Amino acid sequence: MADADRPTLGSLMSVTCFHFLRTGAEEAAGRALIVSAGRMRGQDIVKGLGLEGKVQSAADIQQHLAKILGIDGTRLCLVQKVVAKDNGGFEVHITEGACTAGVHDAPEPHCAFTMGVFIGSISSFTGKRMTGKETMCTGMGAAECVYQIDPLD
Repeated sequence: MADADRPTLGSLMSVTCFHFLRTGAEEAAGRALIVSAGRMRGQDIVKGLGLEGKVQSAADIQQHLAKILGIDGTRLCLVQKVVAKDNGGFEVHITEGACTAGVHDAPEPHCAFTMGVFIGSISSFTGKRMTGKETMCTGMGAAECVYQIDPLD
Protein backbone atom coordinates (compact mmCIF):
# COMPACT_ATOMS: atom_id res chain seq x y z
CA MET A 1 0.00 0.00 0.00
CA ALA A 2 1.27 3.48 -0.81
CA ASP A 3 2.69 5.72 1.89
CA ALA A 4 0.25 8.21 3.37
CA ASP A 5 0.27 11.62 1.72
CA ARG A 6 -0.41 13.48 4.97
CA PRO A 7 2.51 15.84 5.66
CA THR A 8 0.93 17.20 8.84
CA LEU A 9 -0.96 14.21 10.28
CA GLY A 10 1.36 11.43 9.14
CA SER A 11 0.38 7.82 8.58
CA LEU A 12 -1.31 7.08 11.93
CA MET A 13 -4.96 7.60 12.88
CA SER A 14 -6.93 7.29 16.09
CA VAL A 15 -8.00 4.04 17.69
CA THR A 16 -11.53 5.44 17.83
CA CYS A 17 -11.70 5.64 14.03
CA PHE A 18 -10.22 2.14 13.77
CA HIS A 19 -12.91 0.77 16.13
CA PHE A 20 -15.71 2.25 14.03
CA LEU A 21 -14.19 0.83 10.85
CA ARG A 22 -13.69 -2.61 12.41
CA THR A 23 -17.09 -2.74 14.11
CA GLY A 24 -18.97 -1.52 11.04
CA ALA A 25 -17.26 -4.01 8.77
CA GLU A 26 -17.89 -6.87 11.20
CA GLU A 27 -21.58 -5.98 11.48
CA ALA A 28 -21.93 -5.81 7.70
CA ALA A 29 -19.84 -8.79 6.64
CA GLY A 30 -18.67 -10.75 9.71
CA ARG A 31 -15.27 -11.40 11.25
CA ALA A 32 -13.82 -13.22 8.21
CA LEU A 33 -13.50 -9.91 6.35
CA ILE A 34 -11.54 -8.37 9.23
CA VAL A 35 -9.28 -11.41 9.65
CA SER A 36 -8.60 -11.31 5.90
CA ALA A 37 -7.67 -7.62 6.04
CA GLY A 38 -5.31 -8.32 8.93
CA ARG A 39 -3.79 -11.27 7.08
CA MET A 40 -3.10 -9.02 4.08
CA ARG A 41 -1.45 -6.47 6.37
CA GLY A 42 0.71 -9.16 7.96
CA GLN A 43 1.84 -10.41 4.55
CA ASP A 44 2.61 -6.83 3.49
CA ILE A 45 4.80 -6.32 6.58
CA VAL A 46 6.97 -9.32 5.76
CA LYS A 47 7.14 -8.47 2.06
CA GLY A 48 8.28 -4.96 2.98
CA LEU A 49 11.06 -6.44 5.10
CA GLY A 50 12.13 -8.74 2.26
CA LEU A 51 11.89 -11.75 4.58
CA GLU A 52 9.31 -13.96 2.87
CA GLY A 53 10.07 -17.60 3.70
CA LYS A 54 13.26 -16.62 5.54
CA VAL A 55 12.37 -16.51 9.24
CA GLN A 56 11.61 -19.62 11.29
CA SER A 57 12.54 -18.88 14.90
CA ALA A 58 10.10 -17.52 17.46
CA ALA A 59 12.72 -15.06 18.73
CA ASP A 60 13.29 -13.58 15.26
CA ILE A 61 9.55 -13.37 14.57
CA GLN A 62 9.03 -11.62 17.91
CA GLN A 63 11.85 -9.17 17.24
CA HIS A 64 10.59 -8.18 13.78
CA LEU A 65 6.92 -7.89 14.78
CA ALA A 66 7.65 -6.01 18.01
CA LYS A 67 9.55 -3.41 16.02
CA ILE A 68 6.99 -3.04 13.21
CA LEU A 69 3.82 -3.20 15.36
CA GLY A 70 5.02 -1.54 18.57
CA ILE A 71 5.81 1.93 19.79
CA ASP A 72 8.41 2.65 17.11
CA GLY A 73 6.19 1.25 14.35
CA THR A 74 2.47 1.31 13.61
CA ARG A 75 1.45 1.00 17.29
CA LEU A 76 -1.03 -1.80 16.60
CA CYS A 77 0.07 -3.60 19.78
CA LEU A 78 3.00 -4.51 22.00
CA VAL A 79 4.28 -7.98 21.11
CA GLN A 80 5.31 -9.41 24.46
CA LYS A 81 6.23 -12.97 23.55
CA VAL A 82 6.23 -15.41 20.62
CA VAL A 83 6.66 -19.07 21.56
CA ALA A 84 7.30 -21.93 19.14
CA LYS A 85 4.86 -24.83 19.42
CA ASP A 86 5.58 -28.52 18.80
CA ASN A 87 3.26 -28.58 15.78
CA GLY A 88 5.28 -25.95 13.88
CA GLY A 89 2.98 -23.13 14.96
CA PHE A 90 3.46 -20.24 17.35
CA GLU A 91 1.74 -18.79 20.39
CA VAL A 92 1.72 -14.98 20.33
CA HIS A 93 1.17 -12.83 23.44
CA ILE A 94 0.38 -9.11 23.15
CA THR A 95 -0.76 -6.19 25.27
CA GLU A 96 -2.22 -2.79 24.42
CA GLY A 97 -3.89 -4.04 21.25
CA ALA A 98 -5.76 -1.53 19.11
CA CYS A 99 -8.71 -3.91 18.73
CA THR A 100 -9.35 -3.93 22.49
CA ALA A 101 -8.50 -0.34 23.43
CA GLY A 102 -11.23 0.74 25.84
CA VAL A 103 -13.04 -2.64 25.62
CA HIS A 104 -13.40 -4.58 28.87
CA ASP A 105 -16.66 -6.53 28.71
CA ALA A 106 -16.69 -8.26 25.33
CA PRO A 107 -18.59 -11.58 25.37
CA GLU A 108 -16.03 -13.23 23.06
CA PRO A 109 -12.50 -12.59 21.74
CA HIS A 110 -12.38 -9.24 20.03
CA CYS A 111 -9.18 -9.09 17.98
CA ALA A 112 -9.99 -10.38 14.49
CA PHE A 113 -7.75 -7.84 12.70
CA THR A 114 -4.76 -8.30 15.00
CA MET A 115 -5.08 -12.08 14.82
CA GLY A 116 -5.14 -11.79 11.03
CA VAL A 117 -1.92 -9.76 11.12
CA PHE A 118 -0.21 -12.59 12.99
CA ILE A 119 -1.62 -15.28 10.68
CA GLY A 120 -0.42 -13.39 7.61
CA SER A 121 2.97 -12.35 8.93
CA ILE A 122 3.88 -15.74 10.40
CA SER A 123 2.69 -17.48 7.23
CA SER A 124 4.90 -15.17 5.19
CA PHE A 125 7.91 -15.42 7.49
CA THR A 126 7.84 -19.23 7.54
CA GLY A 127 6.44 -19.98 4.09
CA LYS A 128 3.76 -22.20 5.69
CA ARG A 129 0.00 -21.74 5.46
CA MET A 130 -1.37 -20.87 8.89
CA THR A 131 -4.66 -20.48 10.67
CA GLY A 132 -5.36 -18.81 13.99
CA LYS A 133 -7.48 -18.67 17.09
CA GLU A 134 -7.55 -16.12 19.89
CA THR A 135 -7.60 -17.97 23.22
CA MET A 136 -7.33 -15.01 25.63
CA CYS A 137 -8.50 -11.44 25.11
CA THR A 138 -8.03 -8.27 27.15
CA GLY A 139 -11.42 -7.15 25.85
CA MET A 140 -12.86 -10.00 27.95
CA GLY A 141 -10.84 -9.04 31.03
CA ALA A 142 -7.64 -11.06 30.49
CA ALA A 143 -4.25 -9.50 31.22
CA GLU A 144 -3.11 -10.08 27.63
CA CYS A 145 -4.36 -11.31 24.27
CA VAL A 146 -3.03 -14.72 23.22
CA TYR A 147 -3.21 -16.15 19.70
CA GLN A 148 -2.60 -19.74 18.62
CA ILE A 149 -1.17 -19.59 15.09
CA ASP A 150 -1.02 -23.12 13.67
CA PRO A 151 -0.01 -24.68 10.35
CA LEU A 152 -2.77 -25.86 8.03
CA ASP A 153 -0.65 -28.52 6.35
